[in-house]
Amino acid sequence: MAIETGKYARFAAIGAEFSSPIIAGALVGHYLDLYFHTDPWLTLCLFLAGVFVGFYRLIRELQAAQKALDK
Repeated sequence: MAIETGKYARFAAIGAEFSSPIIAGALVGHYLDLYFHTDPWLTLCLFLAGVFVGFYRLIRELQAAQKALDK
């Protein structure tokens, strides 16, 4: 059973969807910490929020990919 090229692209996009919220949360938190002088609290909070969102998106996309493979 071979996987088509389009499905490979979908699996590659899952990695970007996982890491993007984590990186964005850390960067936005860092710059907000610089602005409000609250080091490291906003960075930590937004990083953890990004981890939560990243794992949520990862689970949802993997479930959808599994359903697509089962068809």
